[in-house]
Amino acid sequence: MSSKNKYVQLYNTITDRIKNGDYSVGDKLPTELDFANEYGCSRQTVRQALAKLESDKIIYKVQGSGSFISDSALPLKKTMRIAVITTYISTYIFPSILRGIETTSTSAGYSILLKATNNSIAKEHDILENISAHDVDGVIVEGTKTALPNPNLTFYRSLADSNIPLVFFNGYYPQLLETKHSNILYVVTDDYQGGYELTSDLIRKGHTSIGGIFKSDDIQGMRRFSGYMDALVNNHIPVNDEHVLWFNTETKFGISQQLSQSCLPEECTAVVCYNDEITLQAFELINFQNKKITALRSFDGTISPQQCNLDFYSLQHPKEILGLQATKKLIGLMNGDTEKSTVLSWE
Repeated sequence: MSSKNKYVQLYNTITDRIKNGDYSVGDKLPTELDFANEYGCSRQTVRQALAKLESDKIIYKVQGSGSFISDSALPLKKTMRIAVITTYISTYIFPSILRGIETTSTSAGYSILLKATNNSIAKEHDILENISAHDVDGVIVEGTKTALPNPNLTFYRSLADSNIPLVFFNGYYPQLLETKHSNILYVVTDDYQGGYELTSDLIRKGHTSIGGIFKSDDIQGMRRFSGYMDALVNNHIPVNDEHVLWFNTETKFGISQQLSQSCLPEECTAVVCYNDEITLQAFELINFQNKKITALRSFDGTISPQQCNLDFYSLQHPKEILGLQATKKLIGLMNGDTEKSTVLSWE
């Protein structure tokens, strides 16, 4: 763990102890040396944590006397704020998801602190570093590049350890679910089943050479590919590596170029696409160059069949319902209720 992560973790531990009543307003905190010995960290780490506590007006220092709990620490008992961390905000399916979150939060008396990572691990780090028990009562979050190892899991664990519940939507980090935390949940769509159903539909229509375009750096892409692959295998159709095109966050706007350089458009009669954003790029190339492909299948339901002159279908994403469900579960956790993760069917 980096020294920066250590002081944030200590900061969250102290705020958690304030919320639990271990320290009250006016109480004197242990010395730097006492904290360092208790938590097995350096005095520099303690000094940084105390400096952040003072900056957030949770404690105040008296020269020659020590650090004391401030009156401003009282809001730690309830901020009535929810942090919402999403990859993007204003494009594609996200406004509808956020509408579900906002409607449910507002009706329960909560305000929203909205942040976007742009699917950047570095940006996610900066956001998480500045969120604490002093700021919010809970967090709704879409994981960043969830198929990859992530250096920010320590922040999430620290928040959970500080009794800040976390509800992930769309994508989550499986490693966090392997811990003892009962206040980390997810609400997602059944991406495996979606991939399986779309591919099976194409097979029923007589297609035996079916390509796929999938995202490699998030858990949704991997599970949609897994469903696609199993549908082929279960119908005794070989999986051809050359018929699967992979992209990631940084290359997602170059699908047309990738397709033009692959054999997929020349050898496949149908393609399962990761989502509608990718489908539009694929369709543009297919339509322009009159490729062999006659059918497309996709996810999210933002394209009408009239926009595509091929055999086309896109599963409807339960966008607003997903946001509503995630928020309801978070509020339940914040109220001390027992909640479980949910996998939503495609509409």
